[in-house]
Amino acid sequence: MADIILVIVTALISGLLATVVTILWQRNAQIKQSKMHVFETLMAYRYMIASEESVKALNSIDVIFYKDNAVRAAYKDFLNEADKRPELNPNTADKHLKLLEEMSKALKLGDIHWDDIKRAYYPAGLSEKMQEETLLRKMQIQSAAATIQHSAAQSNTPSDDQFSQQRFAQILPGLMGNPEFRKELLDVVEKYGGQK
Repeated sequence: MADIILVIVTALISGLLATVVTILWQRNAQIKQSKMHVFETLMAYRYMIASEESVKALNSIDVIFYKDNAVRAAYKDFLNEADKRPELNPNTADKHLKLLEEMSKALKLGDIHWDDIKRAYYPAGLSEKMQEETLLRKMQIQSAAATIQHSAAQSNTPSDDQFSQQRFAQILPGLMGNPEFRKELLDVVEKYGGQK
């Protein structure tokens, strides 16, 4: 009887131990996968720190790398540099690279160093495409502003004013898709929105 109880207790303990080990292993694997995803995103967009994907990844560092003090310190240094006025923060790119280097160390990617991280592929064609998209969005904002100004100048009747507001409301979601143009849009609204 004692042998049966010993076998049952041993089976229960080994099953419980295997379950605990599996849960811990899966949790650690998930944390490493999350860290790797943030690192990969930041590496992929290191040529454009202000991209939406890069900003999302940067803002998740405190949560994802919560146990990695060196990474969090490098992130804090990056934020302190980025918070300065543009003319006072020439070191933002270097602080960003230092952050990436600390992340690679935390992920135990020993062969990735500062010189590897500093080099990024940014072809002229991509640069031209982004400039064309910027120009197109500026033209869309100018067109929306001209439409609003024209509608406001034609008539002061409530129905025309409502039409202008409706037209602007139709154009607004497409323009708001890119955060870089929100300031320009606010300038347009400020300039033409008060005219009646």
